[in-house]
Amino acid sequence: MSSKKLRNVMVAGRRTSMRLEPAFWDALADIADREGLTVSALCTRLAERVEALDTNSLSSAVRVYVMEYFRAATPRLEEARWEMAVAAE
Repeated sequence: MSSKKLRNVMVAGRRTSMRLEPAFWDALADIADREGLTVSALCTRLAERVEALDTNSLSSAVRVYVMEYFRAATPRLEEARWEMAVAAE
């Protein structure tokens, strides 16, 4: 049995289904909230990236986007070490 959850979302005015792990659904909802969008509006934007990512899967595009979004928000290890060193002084 798959741990992925199937949900329907509206993408460009059309209903489509995506199967994602619960953590990705939660992250997608969090990102949409942070960006002031609905999950459907965010998925519509991501659907435009599907070709650019060389995939035909919206689910794959969502996973990549979620990873990129939070990766961009996380300081690099070198930056984190420098910040901790400055704080310790």
